[in-house]
Amino acid sequence: MSMGIALLLLLGGCFAAEDGPSGAVEALRSEVEFVEDAGLEGSVSIDSLTWLPFFPEPGFGGTAEFEGAFAAVFSNVGDATVWVRYDLRFFDQEEFLIDAFIPFGQPVILSAGETRRVEGDFLIRTDDPRDFERLALMKLVAHIRRPSQLGIRN
Repeated sequence: MSMGIALLLLLGGCFAAEDGPSGAVEALRSEVEFVEDAGLEGSVSIDSLTWLPFFPEPGFGGTAEFEGAFAAVFSNVGDATVWVRYDLRFFDQEEFLIDAFIPFGQPVILSAGETRRVEGDFLIRTDDPRDFERLALMKLVAHIRRPSQLGIRN
């Protein structure tokens, strides 16, 4: 039983950033930023966004790598088919960029009224292994476009 409690405490501490300026432990946060073509403002929403980093692995040449998993639910609340391309950006507590990652399986094509869950793994590479402890924010940046503006017809 004590092994289970130790494991629970270890895992709980791994998914929170190190002490911030106030001395309190900061929970991992997520944000969404939309970059939309004219006329598509507000046409796509993200109903949920979750992410979980895993323990870092030693890299080569002084770099550190750590993987994680993410999931997001995109909803097209507009009346036209749209393409969504997105990237994941990872920041520390001071909101300095640690790394960015472009997931596979893009673009996400959403018909009017369609909702789709996307999920996958991400990889963060950094020169400083302590960035894992400083990790505080994942920002999903979604670019919303009309297929017709890309030279594609519905």
